[in-house]
Amino acid sequence: MRAFILMFILFLSHLANASAESIFQYKRIDFFREIETQIEPVTAQTNNSSEVITEEWAEPIIAPSGKVNVYVPPKEVRNFLDKPDPDNARAYLQWNLKRIKKFILAQELLRKEAKELEVIKETKSLLEPDSPAGFRDSSSNTKVDVSYLFYFMLKGCPVCEKESQVIEDVYLNHPEIRIEAFAKGFSDRELENFKFSAKQDSGMSSLFKVESYPAIAIFNKKNKRYFLSGFVDKERILKLLK
Repeated sequence: MRAFILMFILFLSHLANASAESIFQYKRIDFFREIETQIEPVTAQTNNSSEVITEEWAEPIIAPSGKVNVYVPPKEVRNFLDKPDPDNARAYLQWNLKRIKKFILAQELLRKEAKELEVIKETKSLLEPDSPAGFRDSSSNTKVDVSYLFYFMLKGCPVCEKESQVIEDVYLNHPEIRIEAFAKGFSDRELENFKFSAKQDSGMSSLFKVESYPAIAIFNKKNKRYFLSGFVDKERILKLLK
């Protein structure tokens, strides 16, 4: 009797598994069966690397791919260090002079760019908190330690040529006034001919909303600001700067 009951239970169990597989579409998974794993052999990638050359003036650099690049100092340097005679010394000095000139030019460019950025930053601080449109003949709470004169000129403008002579006179005779000139249409070499400091416009006229040339913006020590269009004589400029 017990054997019959046990066989009946096993029959019901197989019947339940078959029904579940047909209804839920799953297959039996044995979690305790040994899993067969296959380990793929790791094949080392071997590249035909060049022979590493070690010399007194060579430094090999090996890339991850195995390729070898060799850095060698310039011929002038190697010749001078291997045989320091007058000819090699002269060649080395000429080579080094070319390098120094490049450094000087790069440093000058950095200095120029840094100065222009400083001027733009100072100018924006002078214009705050008021907008440029509201700074005509108005006063602000901005504290100014020196008097500023911003001059805007355009190449080919005859009035600008006349005004530039006035600005030059102020620059030479009144060192207490800081003059920043911004030009449109001039080359860098042409700007070097002015006795006062003149730079490329680089958007400064847009910051001041300059619509005609010449134009002058004045910030005096009394925290008063003025914007002048057209020709302005020296007497009026100095009066506004007081």
